Amino acid sequence: MAFFLLLLVPAGLIFPFVFAGRAVGALARAGGPRLADSHVWLRTAGFAQAAIALGVYAWGLLHVTGAVMSAEDGGTNSIPIPPCRTPGWEQRAEGITGYRVEYIPLRFVCETDDIGDYTVSVPGYVNPVFFFLGLGAAVCFTVTALDSDGSRTQDGTRA
Repeated sequence: MAFFLLLLVPAGLIFPFVFAGRAVGALARAGGPRLADSHVWLRTAGFAQAAIALGVYAWGLLHVTGAVMSAEDGGTNSIPIPPCRTPGWEQRAEGITGYRVEYIPLRFVCETDDIGDYTVSVPGYVNPVFFFLGLGAAVCFTVTALDSDGSRTQDGTRA
């Protein structure tokens, strides 16, 4: 589980900058914001939304990575694992059996044997922002891909 985080966290920290660069590059190739048509603006909006969505997801991954590192630390005072010590944990301390990480939606789940599992450590805005901005980016890219006006030249301008 921690090995998968070792792949996702660096990618989540790099790809937002890649998509932000693509957004700026799309406008620059069109000759600037004043010369850009709706096709270029949709591509720019799609790349910007993808950059923000991946950046927010990476922020959530950093929270989950911190919780996993704290859970794997062990040693004195490690039962129950520190991320699962939310208000009222003293009453359910005997029932906390472990944890798991779910990536979509992103969450750190404390497993219990009696009261039901509960999530901790990921800010509440991460999953909705990731979902809706990712959906917005997908819509922007789909609309530009299905652009019925096929009369574009090689550089992206209209013929």
